[in-house]
Amino acid sequence: MATPSDQLEAMRRLSENWDGYGGASPKPGIIDLAHEFVKLLEAMLAKSAEDRPALHVSPTRVGGILIEWEDQTKEHELELNPDSSIGFLHLEKATGHIVTRKFSSRPELAIDPGLLQELRHLLAA
Repeated sequence: MATPSDQLEAMRRLSENWDGYGGASPKPGIIDLAHEFVKLLEAMLAKSAEDRPALHVSPTRVGGILIEWEDQTKEHELELNPDSSIGFLHLEKATGHIVTRKFSSRPELAIDPGLLQELRHLLAA
């Protein structure tokens, strides 16, 4: 089975209209950022969970990338959008309660993948 990193690399080869319904292909910068988020999440989950949940990645129709995972109590989604916004969704399994957040970024405040690399290295230490 392909790893999330393998799947992200495969997204570099997606052409426009990849889904037959006008889906936009993710841009290289979004894929690079998704790689770093995946590595950061893997490092965090390795430190916090006995049974490390699997991460799933997929392209979105608008040219973004969706990262999903779940633990025993919650389901999580992280969406990286081509407009530099980042969305989170957390679903409490027991109650069905959903919390969403969206962070919109101005170009001068965009997240650099190097920041996520640094956080990952700190977690690994």
